[in-house]
Amino acid sequence: MSAERLDRLRSLLTAHAVDVLVLRPSSNLRYLLEATLPTFLVVTPDGSPVHAVDTPRDVVALIPVGARVAVDPQMPAHELLALQASLGPETPIASAAPLLAPLRMRKSAEEIEVMDRAANAVDRALVAARDLTWSGSTEREMARRLRALLLETGHEEIVSVAVAAGENSADPHHRPSARVINPGDAVRVNLGGRYGGYCSDTARMFVVAEPPEDFEAMYSVVLAAQTAACEAVRPGVAVGEIDAIAREVITDNGYGAFILHRTGHGIGLDAYEPPYLTPEDGTVLDAGVTMSIGPGVYLPELYGARIEDVVVCTDMGARRLNQTPRLLSVVDL
Repeated sequence: MSAERLDRLRSLLTAHAVDVLVLRPSSNLRYLLEATLPTFLVVTPDGSPVHAVDTPRDVVALIPVGARVAVDPQMPAHELLALQASLGPETPIASAAPLLAPLRMRKSAEEIEVMDRAANAVDRALVAARDLTWSGSTEREMARRLRALLLETGHEEIVSVAVAAGENSADPHHRPSARVINPGDAVRVNLGGRYGGYCSDTARMFVVAEPPEDFEAMYSVVLAAQTAACEAVRPGVAVGEIDAIAREVITDNGYGAFILHRTGHGIGLDAYEPPYLTPEDGTVLDAGVTMSIGPGVYLPELYGARIEDVVVCTDMGARRLNQTPRLLSVVDL
């Protein structure tokens, strides 16, 4: 267990007037223990954390009646309901998200080093992907090959592999299908996995033989938006401002109606974690915050484009962890 992380957590418990924190097997528990264990953990502002090995029932004996309790936000409903029923209404329960988000958001140098390796691994998978045979393959076949590449580069787990060709690339949530990839198609590729416990996440656009009509003009706008968003990253900037900058570039170039998702999200032990680059998120960046920045434009029934990189906020501004070129990759020449 990290003594430094435990001390920070205890300070947050005191600041938020929480008497007892209950963590379950989750990324939050892994963050504190620096290991994956099938155990519940009860933490108080003082005293040693206590493991409760089996079920929420084992936790109840460790919680005084009337204590102010915060629970792991990743706790499933059946565990939370069992805990509430056992503790009774006199013991209030709240989510520990306001405690855990700031604790995990700012990454240590050691965490960033692992995330650097994760980004390098996914970059190597993308480079190898350029030499695959795209034309005549289906989206599902290519997704299967990309999963293999992620594992070959050292990822221990696949989080997400998306291959969306032609009109399917206009759906930001498209799942690989039996659609055959043909010359003239734009293909959106999203890759993400877990490497050393931390997540990688990137998106690039391929075109088969040649880009479709007018695609390059639209792609240049997405590239400009992603570049502007990354350049805006620095301590003291609210993540909502970064989202607004990307949206402004896209809107000023006539594609504002075709923005279908947020500009990005935090990343670390989880593929999606605070902060979230949305207009509503007022989280102010600090050095060490890592996020995925990936604006996109999606033209219905034609094509879409997204460029995504993991970025770390430093005292000097943004540092991209992904290094693969962001210009269009032409394959199957």
